[in-house]
Amino acid sequence: MTLPERQRLILKEIVDRYIRYREPVSSRMILEDYGLRVSSATVRNDMSDLEEREFIRKPYSSSGRVPTAKGYRFFVEWLLDLSELTHREQHAIVEAYEMPYLEVAETMQHTAFVLASITGCVGFVIPARAEETRLNRVVLTRLSAHSALLVVISDIGVVKHGVVPVDTHIDDDHDVFERVNQLINDNLRGVTLDRVLQLASEDRSDVWYEPSVRQALRVLRFLLAREQRQPLFLEGLANLLPELRLVEPETALDRFAGLMSSLKDPTAFVKAVYAYRKGDPGVAIAIGDMPLPGMEGFSVVTSGYGPHDGVLGIIAPLWMDYSKALSATSYIGARLEAFFLGARARHAEEEVHEEQTGSS
Repeated sequence: MTLPERQRLILKEIVDRYIRYREPVSSRMILEDYGLRVSSATVRNDMSDLEEREFIRKPYSSSGRVPTAKGYRFFVEWLLDLSELTHREQHAIVEAYEMPYLEVAETMQHTAFVLASITGCVGFVIPARAEETRLNRVVLTRLSAHSALLVVISDIGVVKHGVVPVDTHIDDDHDVFERVNQLINDNLRGVTLDRVLQLASEDRSDVWYEPSVRQALRVLRFLLAREQRQPLFLEGLANLLPELRLVEPETALDRFAGLMSSLKDPTAFVKAVYAYRKGDPGVAIAIGDMPLPGMEGFSVVTSGYGPHDGVLGIIAPLWMDYSKALSATSYIGARLEAFFLGARARHAEEEVHEEQTGSS
């Protein structure tokens, strides 16, 4: 559906002003703020046409207009030039990925926090797919007579680490940890994490039947299974309720409760995000039409990041600052991807070094 050029401009200005000031927009405001060289009657007529076509609506009979979900969608499609983040915001994001993180999970949780902080919305990160993430190596190191530190490293970084118990009979064998490391790494390096979990869960009667290795695989299974139970990293929910109360006080609690209900099952939310994106690796924007009950009054801006099809994004009311949201998700997604690809490159260099050392 096309609109006359002047109506396109008026609609853009209504959406832009409402995003900035959170108040219904009148024809007088349009004329005063944007200096259109037409009469107030012309603007009112154009606004009536836009209302008939359901791009805008009146919250009550004597008020100005506010955008509908259809109006926001038109605005976002028209928003070709993204506003850039400030230098301070870019610097804060760059600094966030210069900090040494022990785990991939911590990096993702911090990314969700950065998204929420920069935009004032809810930030979330969906991890890379386990069926594509591959094991680089594990490191099992003795800590005491009855415990060891197990570190699981994938091709994008440390997936999990934890202190694990050691059977008393293993303590008598001083070479057991080196054997465990070598056997697991020789057999499982390059295998996807979900396949590693499957193999670790099988009752094998061959080399894996050795007690020390079976124990290591049980621990590996435990750590990977616990990691897989974290399908979503979320930060900033507290940002939404004050904003909802400010703009729509009568429905704020119901809308917030609906959102909380939709996020109660992270796996369902993740499936809805992937279903909406339809495999698009770039930026996607759902404006009140995310296929999940409770999300009707919210927009979700998402961006893919690599490797392995991860997704990050922002959840906010329909009147979010879309330009800022698009810039933030694109920029932070690129930084997160660079972080993981850098880890991947380091692991590749380590493998080459190990091969050269072993052959010399």
